Amino acid sequence: QHLTAELHTLRAQAEAAREAHEQEANALREEVAALVQQRDRALRDAEEARARLELVAVAQAAGQWVLLEAQREARESQEQQRRL
Repeated sequence: QHLTAELHTLRAQAEAAREAHEQEANALREEVAALVQQRDRALRDAEEARARLELVAVAQAAGQWVLLEAQREARESQEQQRRL
C-alpha cells in the first residue's frame, strides 16, 4: 500500500510537470507567433522605406538632370547673346 501511495504521488507530480511544460510550450509558441508578426511588420516597413528611398533617388536624379539642362541652356543663351 505504501508503494501504491508513492506511485500515485509520483504520477500526480509527473502530470503536474507535464501540464506546466505544456503551458510553458504554449506560452513560447504564442511568443514566437508574436515575434514572427513583429518581424514581418519590420520587413514590410523596411521594404517600404527602401522603395521610398529609391523614389527619392530617382526624383533627385531627375532634378539634377533638369538643373544641368537649364544650366546648359543658360550657357548657350549667353553665348548666343555674346555673338550678337
